[in-house]
Amino acid sequence: MQINHLNTIHLNYLNPLLKWRVMNLESLRQECTSVPNYFNFCKIIRSLEKAKILEGYRHPFNRKKYVYLSPFGEGQLSLTENPSSVSKETLIHDIKVSEIGKSFVDQGWMNNVQLEHELHNKRNFRVTYKIIPDALLEGAKNGVSYKVALEVELSRKSNQRIVEKARQYVASTFYNYVLYIFSKRNYMEKYIEIIRSSVSSEEFNRFLFFIDETMSANPTDLIEMEGFFKGKTVKLSEVFEPVK
Repeated sequence: MQINHLNTIHLNYLNPLLKWRVMNLESLRQECTSVPNYFNFCKIIRSLEKAKILEGYRHPFNRKKYVYLSPFGEGQLSLTENPSSVSKETLIHDIKVSEIGKSFVDQGWMNNVQLEHELHNKRNFRVTYKIIPDALLEGAKNGVSYKVALEVELSRKSNQRIVEKARQYVASTFYNYVLYIFSKRNYMEKYIEIIRSSVSSEEFNRFLFFIDETMSANPTDLIEMEGFFKGKTVKLSEVFEPVK
């Protein structure tokens, strides 16, 4: 199937990627305005790959197929100023950020999630708020709205970079909390140690540290995820589950 121009069916399939950047095929299919037949859906996805609108990636561990807009595809959708900027070097990281952000919405824990590329698209966001997280989570609990900066750490930053970023968050009144999610326990323990010694105890209580050691291979289970917040070990669900 040759694609000479993008029609409404193509746009229905591509629009969720403007929000979530990179998605596995079933997640993308479910996000379409009207959920298409799986066989027809895959057929059109293959045609969009062949036309270089989309690029595909087969995850080495879970074997799922993921797709994202190519630079050419972004140009076709007029995303020339601030594209979603998926790169092969950060693909695994981008998959996890998108998946975790979407899970927060699907769980009903957050009203809105904006990924990094969406924040870059906002005029003067970096100038105003100094720091752009992997995602901005916006929710409400007990009638109080709050904002959480999400940082997904698949590798360990330098001590200096960890301190610099923590202090930037502390200096910002825009973010109420900073949520770190790690792929390795020793990363989490090191970040806790470094950040605790770099900020006041009151400021440290704005940071949440959580661990998903199967992150690279499996979908992240937010409900069962455990971590550290305000001096104690807690489940993520205890922190973000809305009060019934």
